[in-house]
Amino acid sequence: MNALSSELEQNIESDIAKVLEFHYGDGLVYLPKNQPVSLIKLAEHKGFIDQEGYLTRKGRSLLAKHQFS
Repeated sequence: MNALSSELEQNIESDIAKVLEFHYGDGLVYLPKNQPVSLIKLAEHKGFIDQEGYLTRKGRSLLAKHQFS
């Protein structure tokens, strides 16, 4: 069960990273139409973006970890 929760957490982080890719040069994240608002809220809850919607150091680290092409 522990391996399953770890895999689930990795999938969630991957989904969050895909949303975090949509940010402006100053780090403000915007939500594309096809993404659920819950991912932004979860990203904020987990500390990947701040309350104003900007990437945090943790968010930038997550993006570097999940390089998408």
